[in-house]
Amino acid sequence: MLSAKPIERPDTLKDLAYKEIKNQLTAGRLAPETIYSANNFAEILRVSRTPVREALLQLAAEGYLEFIEGRGFKVRQFTAKEIRDFFEVRRLIETYVAERLAGSLSDADLRGVEAAFKRMERLAGEKDRAAFLDADREFHLALIARLDNPLLESIANHIRDRISVFALRALIHEGRSEEVLREHREILDAFRSGDRKRAVRVVRDHLVRTESYVLEAGTVRP
Repeated sequence: MLSAKPIERPDTLKDLAYKEIKNQLTAGRLAPETIYSANNFAEILRVSRTPVREALLQLAAEGYLEFIEGRGFKVRQFTAKEIRDFFEVRRLIETYVAERLAGSLSDADLRGVEAAFKRMERLAGEKDRAAFLDADREFHLALIARLDNPLLESIANHIRDRISVFALRALIHEGRSEEVLREHREILDAFRSGDRKRAVRVVRDHLVRTESYVLEAGTVRP
């Protein structure tokens, strides 16, 4: 039987550029209407233009960026239908998780979720929306992780990557951060209480409300 040790190689400059630009994208730090050239990122990342352009082309192929001939790249605008599709999948996954897990999690199981919630509370006070959304993502994915289904976690991560590109829109509404905290507190309480119907309801209501705020922002393609 063939026995071989996998070859390990360090990340290439293209890989590193890809990771950094994608992090900026999913943190909502790239302006939706700004056109970015490979030179822009090459200067910021202090690497040559070629690996940066390769990274940008990969992100465009994956649907995160839009290539504009002769000018550069911009954050891809999703259609209203695409946004509804993303949230439909989130509701299917997260209400399923709520139904499966509400009432069955110990205090130890919920520590990661509670830590993410406390981080959200702190960041809301600091008005750091990008970091607040990162903690929001941690909160939801920590609950999904308790189901111990790697495939489901992978799908949820993929959907959150897409949603993160435009998620800041949902927080531009006055008082929305405080609403999100209240909704997350209700979700956490429902998981603790063991009331599965309530857990499913508050998770669904939170996602429906978030979807409506994103769509009302009016910055989607028709």
